[in-house]
Amino acid sequence: MIKLDTGALDPKKKLKWNVNDFLTVSIEPHGTINMLKQRIALIVMAHPKHQSISSPEGEVLDDCTKLEEVKGLRDGGQIHVSVEIPQEPEAPPVEISDDEGLAKDPDSEAPLPDLPDKELMSKELSDADMDKQGELKQQAQDAIEDGKLDEAVAKFTQAMMLGSVSAMMLAKRAEMLMKQKRYKAASADASAALELNPDSAKAYRVRGKARRLLGEYEGSSADLSQAQKIDYDDGVADLHKWVHARVEKMKLKVKQDAKKAEQAEKAEADEAAAKATGGYAAS
Repeated sequence: MIKLDTGALDPKKKLKWNVNDFLTVSIEPHGTINMLKQRIALIVMAHPKHQSISSPEGEVLDDCTKLEEVKGLRDGGQIHVSVEIPQEPEAPPVEISDDEGLAKDPDSEAPLPDLPDKELMSKELSDADMDKQGELKQQAQDAIEDGKLDEAVAKFTQAMMLGSVSAMMLAKRAEMLMKQKRYKAASADASAALELNPDSAKAYRVRGKARRLLGEYEGSSADLSQAQKIDYDDGVADLHKWVHARVEKMKLKVKQDAKKAEQAEKAEADEAAAKATGGYAAS
């Protein structure tokens, strides 16, 4: 055993092997290098993917190679085993492009429309109020069809303020607010809908769209993921994929920036130490 990375070993098993130890393995000549790795895995408790088998000359042997095909290998022969976690290739520097789809000035949005309190939301309606609520909701729908979004939101809000508000009603108004480009308000309505029904795919979908436009990418990705789990929609699949990819790039950039800052700090410390001892800092 020429290399032994303890991080590649099963942490539940007690380590009893060291570099330069010999492992004795019995295996048929027609066995492959991969089969040998599996035997070694049972002894050393290291997954085959963390093993590298090479000839004494240093030639790394392919998993599919049969032992009888390894030049010079015979009964009692020796080969080298390295156990280590392979180093992941370093990703190229990440550049985050500007998001031209962001809302231009979300802070200038109109105030959030009235939202019933919890007591009013759960209020049972009389038959007369139910009829009135149904009429207001229809007027809101008619206004949407006529392109009168302000009127539609106003009528729907009146219907909600009568009471007996469902998660579907809140998600519906959130969709109207999205059409008005009132993304903060849409997100607030969707959040209120999810308090009433944590399994509302519509609410997650609307909030996911709103958060994307507000630059809340991680929240958007989480919302769209949940919406797709509950009720898959081809219409947001591309948006979900884009947001998820952007989140992953942002996470990677944070790691790269932290590593770069750490390297710069170390280089500065090394240079200071070199000057203090009268040496020269490496360029």
